[in-house]
Amino acid sequence: MKPLRLLCLSILAAGAALAQAPTITAVENAATNIPPGLPNAGVAQGALFVVKGTNLGPGTLAIATAFPFTTTIGGASIQVTVGGTTVDAIMYYALSAQLAAILPSRTPTGTGTVRVTYNGQSASGPITVVQNNIGIFTVDSSGGGDAIAFLPDNGLITPSHAANPGDTVTFWGTGLGPVTSDETRAAVQADMTNVPLQVFIGGKPATILFRGRNACCTAVDTVYVTVPQGVTGCAVSVIMQIGNLVSNTTTIAVAASGRACTPVNPNLMTFGTGTHTFGGFGFTRIVISTAGIGTFPGTTTSSDTVGGGFFKITYSATQQQGSQVDVNSYGSCTVTQTLGRPTPPPNTATIQYLDAGASIALAAPFGNRVIPRGSPAAGITIYQANLDMTATTLTAGQYTLTGTGGVDVGAFTANYTMPPPFAWTNQSSITTVNRANGVTVTWTGGDPAGYVTIAGQSILAGTAATTVVVGFTCTARVSDGAFTVPPIVLLPLPPSTTIAGTMFTLPGVLTVSSYSSNAQSFQAPGIEAAGTTSAFIYGSSVTYQ
Repeated sequence: MKPLRLLCLSILAAGAALAQAPTITAVENAATNIPPGLPNAGVAQGALFVVKGTNLGPGTLAIATAFPFTTTIGGASIQVTVGGTTVDAIMYYALSAQLAAILPSRTPTGTGTVRVTYNGQSASGPITVVQNNIGIFTVDSSGGGDAIAFLPDNGLITPSHAANPGDTVTFWGTGLGPVTSDETRAAVQADMTNVPLQVFIGGKPATILFRGRNACCTAVDTVYVTVPQGVTGCAVSVIMQIGNLVSNTTTIAVAASGRACTPVNPNLMTFGTGTHTFGGFGFTRIVISTAGIGTFPGTTTSSDTVGGGFFKITYSATQQQGSQVDVNSYGSCTVTQTLGRPTPPPNTATIQYLDAGASIALAAPFGNRVIPRGSPAAGITIYQANLDMTATTLTAGQYTLTGTGGVDVGAFTANYTMPPPFAWTNQSSITTVNRANGVTVTWTGGDPAGYVTIAGQSILAGTAATTVVVGFTCTARVSDGAFTVPPIVLLPLPPSTTIAGTMFTLPGVLTVSSYSSNAQSFQAPGIEAAGTTSAFIYGSSVTYQ
């Protein structure tokens, strides 16, 4: 029995050691979190980068608090090998799921290997090193949403502390490129004028006043720019570019005057805190054309619908970012990356659905309809009706919704003047998009005071956990009649690739949609604010080259 017991103990010990072995799932710029394999995922010489995985370091955070930094922290270290040269990364912090370190500026460029060692065990993963690839730090550390950006008063830019055109704004980032100073110590601050950096705010080029390391830190860059004239909104895009490598896209709030931003879409603004009641109805047209793949033919699905409801919303006390309370400003575009299954955004409010009666009556140019109350599912009660499956019912004219009232909401009448239906006029001619050339879309109709969103996505296929969906969204005025999505927005998308094991291309998506900028308000007993609006949504399969 004794030898058998020893054998069992040996197996258990080996299993425990195996369970504690580190694994690497991603190596990314610490500011962007752009997943490996995407066109702008390379880590720049001298940048702060992160290694993600399991069992990479201690269970509690070990972080460098004073200079000089060292090459080991919390028992964890990182070596990077490119082109036969191995360098020791300069450690910033260590945690079981993530390490952060500085990639020494002397690291050669090219593809190589990252090797993490913790408690005597190691794991390796791929890395691509480039000379320059700037990333912008964001408020929630996700790489998206509001940028960490400051006004001259050193205050963080927020919707209630917005920048003005002409202001000098300071952005924090990492990845401008290599330096010759000692990177274990605080950086030597100097303008890196040799780096051909471009900054675009609200789609317009911004004047760069300084770009270089921040003397407070090491591997952290600051970029001082002047906000261009003519850009305003609570979510004005900020994108940086060096050569063909584009940063993550972030946003800042910009006000024409004063320090409170004015939203492009006030319908999305909230009361921010406390409990409030809202109501709304929308008329929607959807036309989606899907390209055929192999022997499967292409299809087009079309519909006109009407729907909506009433809600009681309790907001958290957390101040919302500009990107959470508004759409992109006019001329702005943002790019997002979703790795694997998307993570739901954090809950900033709780919603209770309110009862307004068994049905809502609709009087419209095409006749009268009844909008029934749907059967509650998971506490959700909405009113919805399909008007057709051909996208031909909604026309310009007067629409009236009438409710007799229910348990929570009293009787109401809501009037809405439908604008001329919006149409994407060059939809059929756009089947291929050259990312380096941009793409122009055109349209007619829609609410003259409304806005248009141009959006798209492309997929970097992998397993369920490693597939990356990269999407972009731009905003224009309906009255513009056309918009060109620039290369700086399209270059971060992965080119469309063939489906594994086939010769068929996995298509991307391009959509063009219009929305009324102001819902036409109505009053309902028990409701603080309510409105009616419309949306026209068109989508197509495209190939991104």
